[in-house]
Amino acid sequence: MVRTIYNLLFLLLMLQVTESVFAASHNQGVGTELRPAMLIASGTEGNEYAIVVEKNNQRLFLYEYDGKRYKEINRFKCSTGEASGAKSVSGDKKTPEGVYFFTKEYKKKELAPIYGTRAFPTDYPNFLDRIAGRDGHSIWMHGTNKSLKPRDSNGCVALANSDIEKLSKYITLTRTPIIIVDKISYVTGNSDKKIAESISNFLFNWNNALENDTYHEYLSYYNHKYLPDISWWPEWNKLREKNQSSDMAFSIEIKVSVISMHKGIYVVLIDQIVRTSEMDFPLGTKKIFIAKKKDKLKIVGEEYLVFSNMQKPTNENQKNILIVTCKKLKNTFGDKQDIKDLINTWVKAWSAKDIKQYSKCYAKNFVSQGGATLQNWLKYKNYLNKKYDFINVSIDNLVVKKDRNTSKVSFIQTYVSSGFRSVSLKRLELICGGGVWKIYREISKDM
Repeated sequence: MVRTIYNLLFLLLMLQVTESVFAASHNQGVGTELRPAMLIASGTEGNEYAIVVEKNNQRLFLYEYDGKRYKEINRFKCSTGEASGAKSVSGDKKTPEGVYFFTKEYKKKELAPIYGTRAFPTDYPNFLDRIAGRDGHSIWMHGTNKSLKPRDSNGCVALANSDIEKLSKYITLTRTPIIIVDKISYVTGNSDKKIAESISNFLFNWNNALENDTYHEYLSYYNHKYLPDISWWPEWNKLREKNQSSDMAFSIEIKVSVISMHKGIYVVLIDQIVRTSEMDFPLGTKKIFIAKKKDKLKIVGEEYLVFSNMQKPTNENQKNILIVTCKKLKNTFGDKQDIKDLINTWVKAWSAKDIKQYSKCYAKNFVSQGGATLQNWLKYKNYLNKKYDFINVSIDNLVVKKDRNTSKVSFIQTYVSSGFRSVSLKRLELICGGGVWKIYREISKDM
């Protein structure tokens, strides 16, 4: 009897110890600096979330980034693939391991019953999976229409319907990572902050090379075993030289939004933007895979997760998205710049009494405010050039309103000559032919 009681007490004690060890290895309580090694940082001030799936214990953990570090805020039972190990081929009933992102969300009415009340497809296979020869598709996180059992899926991550409904509130498509591992490794200290700073600095220098440096300097940020497609560089070099020397100057800016890690490779999510003085052009969200090679960070892969229009890119437009966007600057702002150049040429020619250059600024069908044809208008202007010793024209508050092939330009015009002075509100109506803007109406109102 005594021995039986002793054995029961010993068993209870061992159960308590086991539970304590499990909790300590999975729980980030107040005051502890333990964190999952795969969660590094979020680029926001807080309220970003990350999901970690531990296949070994069939648990899903939800973490919140508070602006300084990730902290666990919830955990759920889950079910992964029937077969153990990382997914490698289609149909092997294994759950992949790595850093992934959710690309879509399906609700109950859109789903077959087997997927429960909600489902989130992931971007498996990612770049690293493809170069490693891992294939397969349709790896989702979803609910279920049956009792949840450990290791009972075809490779997806399944949860009870009530749990996936709770979890769905914390998911942002193409932003919230789901990191799947066999066993979570924990680390201590503030190494995550140092790593995040190092990676951010590396990427900002890489971006600066894209914007300002040479082809060779740009490639120095890549691992020699990974050669990115660089066929677009000559065209890019021409575009940036042309645009940076004009009033349409742009900058390429990045925002680091998520830094995660799996098996020594950092998976970094960045938002890319082409910025001009007029507005921003989002390029999209890009995944960059970075590894430390001989104590130096190097890019070992990259791919767009999503373009700014939320459409998954094809290989062709993925290669040229930067080129395409920068060419759009010409379509969007190039005409305005051409119009400003026309007005500047017109003002200079008028002030210099250069009737030949002045005439080139007008369309052949020009009609003046008083009804004069272009020929008669130029005769009148040539007469004034001879009449006055000097003419000086200046403009202020230039406003350009552009339509497809017509534009309206307004400004305050100050005219000073040896015999006359006026300040007027001037409006020019322009027409574009053959890619060249010309003046075809000119209206003045004294101020």
